[in-house]
Amino acid sequence: MMTSEQFWAERARSQALFTTGQSSLSWQQAMAQITALSQYLSDHSVKRAGLYFDDNAHFAIALLACVQAGTDVYLPANLSDENAQWLEQTVDIYLSDEINNQLNIPSLPASAWISQSYSESDRKPINNIAVFLQTSGSTGKAKLIKKDWNVLCLEAQILAAVLPDSVIKDRPVVLGSVSVQHMYGLSFLIMLSMYLGLPLYRQRLIFPELLLVTSQAFKKVIWISSPTLLHTFRQTHDISLAKGHVSAVISAGGILAQTNKDFLHEHICSEVIEIYGSTETGAVASRIKQPYWQFFPDISYSVSQNGLAVQSQRCTTEQLLADAVVEHENGFDLLGRIDRIIKLADKRISLMQLENQLMQHEWVADIHILKHPEGTHLAAWVALTDTGIQEWCKQGRKVIIHQLKNYLAKSQEKIALPRHWRFTTMLPRNTQSKLNPEDVQQAILQPVINPVVLDQKMISADEYWLRIQVPLDLEYFKGHFDVFHLVPGVIQIKWIIELLQQCSWLVQAPLQMENLKFQHFLRPADVVELVFKRDCVRRKISFQCTMQDKKITSGRLVIPDSESDAS
Repeated sequence: MMTSEQFWAERARSQALFTTGQSSLSWQQAMAQITALSQYLSDHSVKRAGLYFDDNAHFAIALLACVQAGTDVYLPANLSDENAQWLEQTVDIYLSDEINNQLNIPSLPASAWISQSYSESDRKPINNIAVFLQTSGSTGKAKLIKKDWNVLCLEAQILAAVLPDSVIKDRPVVLGSVSVQHMYGLSFLIMLSMYLGLPLYRQRLIFPELLLVTSQAFKKVIWISSPTLLHTFRQTHDISLAKGHVSAVISAGGILAQTNKDFLHEHICSEVIEIYGSTETGAVASRIKQPYWQFFPDISYSVSQNGLAVQSQRCTTEQLLADAVVEHENGFDLLGRIDRIIKLADKRISLMQLENQLMQHEWVADIHILKHPEGTHLAAWVALTDTGIQEWCKQGRKVIIHQLKNYLAKSQEKIALPRHWRFTTMLPRNTQSKLNPEDVQQAILQPVINPVVLDQKMISADEYWLRIQVPLDLEYFKGHFDVFHLVPGVIQIKWIIELLQQCSWLVQAPLQMENLKFQHFLRPADVVELVFKRDCVRRKISFQCTMQDKKITSGRLVIPDSESDAS
């Protein structure tokens, strides 16, 4: 374990510790803010602080100020009502980018400590504070995990050994798509960056386009991301933006499909590093260029029918990871969670193995397979790639299912082939690559009858704008539009009336329709803009649906007198 003096000395090597590309914050500037905030916490006898930040620099400054002041840190995974109540009952102060007026506890935004005066001091104490993180585990219910500062520093030292010297020699800027409120983001974005003295990009980059554009702004970068985002990269993205700029890609939170790894190797960089672990255990193993996972040097482990049990200096109490593992002479392989190995007709089936196999297909971007909630057969929830969507539009749903089943059948018994399929453009995974069980149940059991509202806003009192997407698995494609999928005109009108009702412009049924025109087909995965304009004097609402300046549908609704003054 490094000493306090060594830790602060290492940080001082960095001339620009935090950056946005346009402006930078040096370690000396950050240290002034850390000292000011630390003094404030000490002067106000703050023992427990809740931290929630979008700005990585503000988070790091607040964390280190708590270390100096001896203030324990509590990290909510999100700002739900439940977590707000938890913070109110637990902490003395809430530190964030901005004040949260919903919390009934003292709050201090970043702007307040930046303006604090402070007294210079050569003494930079490091207290072994407790850091509490939330993890959902396998149940979906938040669980509190305690770490301490010494463990976080030790984790940074061990993780640093994974990065080759060739990656860090040019002091690449660290870019992240993950949240610092979770163990992965905390360990890799904050602790590892500070341990190595690498500049850290302040904003979270949650879209592939943002990672690509931001990478171009720097000589060299490291990506800290997850399969959730990395699986979305396509040839249609402007990959050339990042060419030659990315030194390494680090991925955790799930298994990175081989096809996506190959894509990253070919188009982004040669160093793709996968990390396996949990909030409870910290990082357990890595996989870089070898086919099997390698345990970190401090990990002791045992494998049983209950899963993988691990223990280390960073995790002194043995923790059971409910993952099925097969050991090899030069590493181990993950077969998936124990609870994802099920029995059907006396056959043991690994759902993760099925998912991994289908992820190799060029049509599959993401997938979740489960036992059907109301049956004994398997169900698959599949996100299609751009190529898969093109084939869906060209050949239809039945052909896609037939092809994917045949692909699986090459290595799987008939009982392991999903009988129920649901398709979409993206699975709604959270920042930890997990799916909400309620979303899964709804996707499998509920027919898709409504468009996906991607964005909406009130332009003026009488103009409303929406951006919507046509679902792949729309119920109305069945029957007459079973092969060549398109949205029937009557359904488009149904959606328009329902969207007007949702924005409170329409309560009763319209009196009549005027000047209705259908000019182009509306097809699966199409993203369109819908504009409503209201004329209260003439008692009419006009609508126009367009896609890339191509008019799809337009017309006017005549509304009842009682709604002409509706807000």
